[in-house]
Amino acid sequence: MSDTQDLADLIEHSPEMAWVQRAACRDFDADRLDLFFVEAGHTLSKEAATICAGCEVRVDCLSHAYDREIAAGYFGGVSSAKRRVLTLEQALELIEK
Repeated sequence: MSDTQDLADLIEHSPEMAWVQRAACRDFDADRLDLFFVEAGHTLSKEAATICAGCEVRVDCLSHAYDREIAAGYFGGVSSAKRRVLTLEQALELIEK
């Protein structure tokens, strides 16, 4: 099974994540999703930031990362470093600016 199919199966069998079907990254394969996971000390690419900035489900994505205490990755336009120091409410204010 391909990585894209794995993601599609996850979405289909996770009704609480229906928002993923509207995500700007919904059709990315695993290699392309790596854009949102950078090593500590590295800067996120402008491409990844632009994709998130234009995504209609940023709030859901960000809430997902907080709800599941996801330690890595760029979710809803907020880095893992910022998520460690901001509450969800503060992070939501940040992306709504």
